[in-house]
Amino acid sequence: MWVRSLILSLTLLLGFSAQAEEVDGNPYRLMSYVAEQTFSRLAKIDREADDAQQQLEAIVRQQLMPHIDYRYAAFVVLGKHIKKTSKQQREDFAEAFQEYLVSTYTQALGQYKQQQVVIEPERAVGEQTKLGVRAQFIDGERPPINLEFKFRKLKNKDANSAEHWLAYDLIAEGVSLLSTKQSEMDSLIRANGIDGVIQILRDKNLATQE
Repeated sequence: MWVRSLILSLTLLLGFSAQAEEVDGNPYRLMSYVAEQTFSRLAKIDREADDAQQQLEAIVRQQLMPHIDYRYAAFVVLGKHIKKTSKQQREDFAEAFQEYLVSTYTQALGQYKQQQVVIEPERAVGEQTKLGVRAQFIDGERPPINLEFKFRKLKNKDANSAEHWLAYDLIAEGVSLLSTKQSEMDSLIRANGIDGVIQILRDKNLATQE
């Protein structure tokens, strides 16, 4: 159980604040910035405060989700089932999946205990549109965990704006979180249909907010 919780908490490193705009054109610099900024803000939260949970959720919504490619991730999770969905169903699923990530990441944030992330040296990006940035998650009580954060490059809608990178997956010790979620959703969709799964996600999201 602790491994699953730990992996979930690591995904929080994939987000960054609006102040990171000057580094979002390079995934390596972005990762370094994220590690510093995210953990710095987390360390300032009083976990015993009445509004600690709200503060954690605010970090997720304000700094993380705007810069996670949740729509792409949601469509990957749908896998082969996406061919049988309508445009509205895809939009509803992406929205529910986004809120599911907010709830998941908010819970994971609460488990941060000042661990350390060591990121690999910067490499030439070249013309790549997808790449992985390797890192190690160091917890003094356990052996280091090998990670690889997956990014994809997107063009901004504004032709005058530079291209930017968004995070969409995390591979921990060879296990892809996106692939794991795809397997889970495949079983749920087979049993409940796409509309049923959308409702399941919505119910989970509401339950975590109560």
